[in-house]
Amino acid sequence: MRPTLLLPVLTTAALLGSWEALSGSGTLPAEVPSVSDIAAWLWANIGTAVLWTAVSQTLAHWAVALAIGVTVGAIVGTAMASVPVVNELLLGTVEFFRPIPVVVYLPIMLLLLGARPVVVVLLAAVAALWPMLLQAFSGVKDVDPVTVDTARVFGLTTPQRLVWVTVPSMLPYFFTGLRIASTITLLVAIAMELIGAVPGLGNTLATYAGNGLYDATYGVIVIAGLLGVGLNAVFERLERRALRWHSAYRTQHAWGGQA
Repeated sequence: MRPTLLLPVLTTAALLGSWEALSGSGTLPAEVPSVSDIAAWLWANIGTAVLWTAVSQTLAHWAVALAIGVTVGAIVGTAMASVPVVNELLLGTVEFFRPIPVVVYLPIMLLLLGARPVVVVLLAAVAALWPMLLQAFSGVKDVDPVTVDTARVFGLTTPQRLVWVTVPSMLPYFFTGLRIASTITLLVAIAMELIGAVPGLGNTLATYAGNGLYDATYGVIVIAGLLGVGLNAVFERLERRALRWHSAYRTQHAWGGQA
C-alpha cells in the first residue's frame, strides 16, 4: 500500500471501529445501526435490481446535469472574461443568483413540471454551472499577457491564439471546476430526488428512512459516498492524463520518480 493511502485507511478503520464499539455498548440511539449491520445489509442487497436501478437513475441525472452545467458555465465564464461588455452585462445577474441555494427553486419547479427527472436535472445543472463559470473566468484572466503578445507578434490569428494559448492556459482551471461541479451535481441530484420524491437514490433513501429501515438507510448513504469518491477519482485520473505536459504535473512526476 502506498504511504499516502496508509494514514487515511488507518483513520477510517479507527472511526469505523469506534462506531461499532459505541453501537455494541448501547451508547448510540437505535436509529444509528452498527457498522456490521450496515455491512450485512449491503452484502445482501448490493446485487438487487432495485438498488442498481436507483443508482442508474441518479447517475443519469448527474451526467446530463453535469454536461449542461459545465458547458454553459464554461461558455459564459469565458465570454465574461474575454469580452468586457459581456462581463458588464452579466456580472450583476451572476452575483445576484450565484449565492441562492437551488433548493429554493424546487417548489416552483415542482408546481410547473411535477415530480419528474427533468426537475432534478435542471436544478443540478444550475448548481454545476457556478463553479465552472468562476473557474473558466479565472482561467482566461490568468493567461500570461506576455505569451499572448508573443503569439500576436508571431502572426497568430485570434482563433489560433484561442486554441494554442488561451485554452491550454485555462485547462487546469477547467479540470478543477469539473471536479468541483461533479461533486456538487451529485449532492444536489440526490437531495432533489429525496425532497421532490423523484426516482433515484435520494427517493430510495427517503423511503427506507420513512419506514424505519435504518440499516438500509445508512447502506444507501454509503453507496452515495462511494459514488462521489469514485467519480472524483475518475476525474482526477483524467486530469493527470490530460495535463501531464503542465509544469505542476511534471514536477509531481519528477518527485514521484525520485521517490
